[in-house]
Amino acid sequence: MPVVTATEFNRRPSGIKALSEQEPVFITDRGRTTTVLLSLAEFDRLRGARSSRSLGDALVADDDVELELARDSTLGRVPDLVG
Repeated sequence: MPVVTATEFNRRPSGIKALSEQEPVFITDRGRTTTVLLSLAEFDRLRGARSSRSLGDALVADDDVELELARDSTLGRVPDLVG
């Protein structure tokens, strides 16, 4: 897997991002690996297809999900704003 310095990444980000479409790219800072650049497809694969769905997608999806909501009818403590 390719390893590039942070300086090299800053000099040619487009080229490094294109390289990450083929395989993960390790980015080092002062000789220590600090970052791994992955393609979105690889990231989604690692997370799992279902968890890559956005919140908006989940809300508008035609899934048969039942949500039961119940209102808490107990009264909370009323703060003393005068004293």
